[in-house]
Amino acid sequence: MKICIVCPRLCHGGAERVAVCLANGFKGKGYQVTFLTDLYEEQTYVLNSAVVIKNMVARPHPKMIKWLGAIFILRKWLKKERPDVIIGIMSLCSLIAWIASVGLKIPVIATDHDSYEKPLSAPMSLWGRIFKFHLCKLFQCVTVLTEADKKVINGRLKNVEVMPNPLAVEPVVDVPPKKKIVLAAGRVDNWYVKGFDLLIKAWGSLMKNEKYRMKNSEWRLQIAGVWRSQKTKDYLDSIAKEYGVFDNIDYLGFVEDMKSLYQEASVFVLSSRYEGFGLVLIEAMSQGCACVACDYKGRQSEIITSEEEGLLCEIDNVDVLAKAIKETMEDEQYRKMVQKNAIIRSNYYDMNNTMERWEELLRRVCIS
Repeated sequence: MKICIVCPRLCHGGAERVAVCLANGFKGKGYQVTFLTDLYEEQTYVLNSAVVIKNMVARPHPKMIKWLGAIFILRKWLKKERPDVIIGIMSLCSLIAWIASVGLKIPVIATDHDSYEKPLSAPMSLWGRIFKFHLCKLFQCVTVLTEADKKVINGRLKNVEVMPNPLAVEPVVDVPPKKKIVLAAGRVDNWYVKGFDLLIKAWGSLMKNEKYRMKNSEWRLQIAGVWRSQKTKDYLDSIAKEYGVFDNIDYLGFVEDMKSLYQEASVFVLSSRYEGFGLVLIEAMSQGCACVACDYKGRQSEIITSEEEGLLCEIDNVDVLAKAIKETMEDEQYRKMVQKNAIIRSNYYDMNNTMERWEELLRRVCIS
């Protein structure tokens, strides 16, 4: 089977990382895989050397011109190569793939990497609503990340498949040696969605007690993730200074080797106000982190299914988040149990299981 994956870029984002995992996974299964993307963008993710990479952007134009041109480049390639199926990564590339393939009778699978509902504090964009509930009707199949999203769709789309994100790293067998690190990860400029302000406030509320701070002086909070706006960093620093923890937080920037970072951290925190899935959550679990996750309408509870696998708490609540972090830090016996169980649970998302789910989906889509 010849598979074409259309992805906006090869860097930074979680959806892009998933795309690379899928391309490498399909290639490992013996499929012919071509990855079409914007090669003028920075490239931080590595594709299998046997995956064919094509630039679908003629030159670094402004966005509108760039993506209009990409449609013509992609269509020319599709006419020549005639892949069996196209997988579009996120809304824009899924739509571009569909337009480019009109009349060619090549099925297009749109992969949606964001939730189908959002809190009032961060409402869904008009484009998001149009794509999710109207344009998605164009595709042979749409993959969503959780059963919660499928329930929100509630039959408004046909051929919806729940396809959780795959693990980009192989789960460890045993819990590695850990340091007293509480880790979080995500794009820092996206601090509101990722809840980094809440995390810093929770951390500050724990450390404001001088006796508690002295007792836990070896613990540090680390945030891994790139930021492009210094204003973002300045704002988060102002919160840390207000809560007296400015010297107790490390910003790591973009980290290429996240696996080693997960292996060092004892605790991982997903503080997001909303999250479509939580790719970093399953990655952290796979490397033996005891995880605390803010659960957006049941999505993260599909990953952490019991308190033996981690702690869930409501979104946008500093006190509840602080309590969960404190419990995981202080109760060493509980933390070690969770670390072991997290590894076991993460295996559900490993690449072998993921590829089996995708192969079954491709068979159904291509046959229909």
